[in-house]
Amino acid sequence: MYIKISNSKSFKIIVCFVFLLLLSQKVCAEDEAEKLRKEILELEKIVNPFVRIFQKVSRLVAPSVVSIVAEGAYGTSTDPHEEGTSPFVHPKKKDKKSQNSNKPSFGSGIVIKKTGYILTNCHVIEGFENGRITVTLYNGDKYDAAVIGKDPNTDLAILKIACDNLREAILGDPKRVKVGDWVIAIGNPFGYSQTVSSGIVSAIGRTHVTPFAKPFAYEDFIQTDAAINPGNSGGPLVNLRGEIIGVNSAIATRTGGFQGVGFAISIEIAKEVISDLIEKGRVVRGYLGVGLQNISEDLASYLNLESKRDVLREFQLESDKGAFISEVWQDTPASRGKILPGDVIIEFGGREILNIDDLQKAIRVSTVDSDVKVRIIRNKKEKSLTIKIDQQPESMSGKKYVTIKTLLGQASLGIGLAIEDLPHEDKERHGVIVRHVVSDSPAERAGILPGDIILKVGSSEVNSLNEFQSVLQGFVEKGVSVSVLIKSKGYVTLRY
Repeated sequence: MYIKISNSKSFKIIVCFVFLLLLSQKVCAEDEAEKLRKEILELEKIVNPFVRIFQKVSRLVAPSVVSIVAEGAYGTSTDPHEEGTSPFVHPKKKDKKSQNSNKPSFGSGIVIKKTGYILTNCHVIEGFENGRITVTLYNGDKYDAAVIGKDPNTDLAILKIACDNLREAILGDPKRVKVGDWVIAIGNPFGYSQTVSSGIVSAIGRTHVTPFAKPFAYEDFIQTDAAINPGNSGGPLVNLRGEIIGVNSAIATRTGGFQGVGFAISIEIAKEVISDLIEKGRVVRGYLGVGLQNISEDLASYLNLESKRDVLREFQLESDKGAFISEVWQDTPASRGKILPGDVIIEFGGREILNIDDLQKAIRVSTVDSDVKVRIIRNKKEKSLTIKIDQQPESMSGKKYVTIKTLLGQASLGIGLAIEDLPHEDKERHGVIVRHVVSDSPAERAGILPGDIILKVGSSEVNSLNEFQSVLQGFVEKGVSVSVLIKSKGYVTLRY
C-alpha cells in the first residue's frame, strides 16, 4: 500500500506519532520487566530463609566431612564399571584380580569423634588395610589413617587419624526420618571434594539393595534422589537440622553413574556398631539361626500356595502379624530352643514383632549368652520358649538346615504329617520326630503334635525318614488306615 504525503507538515506528524508509539511500547516493556523484577524480589524474601537453611547446613556439616583415598598393592578396583568393592549395583560381576586391581579407592567419611575417629563404608577401605589410606580434611590438611574396625555385614568401618580438634558430626534420630523430607548429600564424587547435592527422602526401610555375599548382611537403607556418585560412599546424608541421618553407600544404575536413585545406610544401624568398632575392632552380635519371611503373597508363592489367605489357613493364623520361620539351621540357638519351621514369632525379648524387620532389629541388639523369652504361634496356639543367644559365627558353612518347604513336601503322602530324623544329640536314636502337622489333616485329627516321636508305623520300627516313608507308603497305596506308635502317647490311628 502506498501513502502519498502531500506536504512536509503531515509527514512530520506521522513520524512523531510512530516515534511516540514505539516509545510507549518500550516504556511498557520496561515497566513489565520492572514489575516482574519487583515480584521476584518479593518472592525471594519468602524463599530466601529456605535457601539459607541449605547454605547454613552445608557450612555446619562440611567441616565434619573428609575425603578418603585408599591405595596399595593389594587393593581392589573401584572403577565404576567394575563391581568389586564398588558401592554401585551392577548386573555384571568382574574378577577382583583384574588388571585394574591396583587402582586406588576413593570415598568420603564422617567425623564421629573430635579425637580423630571417622566413619566410612567398609567397601571404601576393604583390601587396603596393608596399603596406605589418606584422609583429607575440610581445610585441606592430609593425614595417614589406620583401620580401627570394620563390619562387612553393615558395610561400615572406622578409621583413626592423629588429630584431636575435629568438628564432630551430630547424629540424627532415625525415627524422625520421613518420606518427602529434604536432605543434603556431601562427599567426594569423582574426586571433587566437598561437593554438595540435595534432594528428598524417596523411601525408607529399603532392603535387598546390595548383593552382599555375607550370610548375616543387615540392610536398612534410606532411598534418596540427592545425587550420589562414585566417591560419595561413606559420606553423610543430612537433614535440614544439620543432623546425619544416613551414610551414603549405593545407587541403582545401569550406566555406573547417578540415575536418580541413591541409598544411604540408616544412622540407626550405624549407631549400633560405632561403639563396638571403636572399642573392639569388630561387632559382636547374637543370632538365632533361622530363615525369615513376612506373611505375605511372596510367602504364599514360596510355599506354592495361591494366596496369603491360604498361608493363614494352612498354618491356622488369625493375622499376618509376626515373623514367619521358613527355615531353621541345625546346632543353632533356634534349633536348640525348639523353634520349628512354620512357627511365627510375635514377641522377642519383650519386643512386639510385627514383621521380619522388627525381629532382625531385636536380634541385632540381643546380648550374647543371654536367655531371651520368645513367644510364637504354632498350630493356632501361643507358646513361650527360652532361647540362649550365641555369638554370631563368621559363616554357616557346614551347618544343615530344615525348610518349611521340605516339611510340607514330606506331608504330601496325604496324612498331613511332616517328620525328620532325630537330632544327632539325641542319645536314644530311636524313632523319628514330628516337625509339622497340617491343619485339618488325618494326623491332626489323630492328636499328633509337633515334637512327638514316632517309634513304629504299624508293627514296623522306624528310625529314619526313609524308613518312615517306605513303610507308610505301603498303607497309603492300599488306602487303609494305619496306626502309629508315639512315644509317651501310645498308638494312634490315622484314618483318611
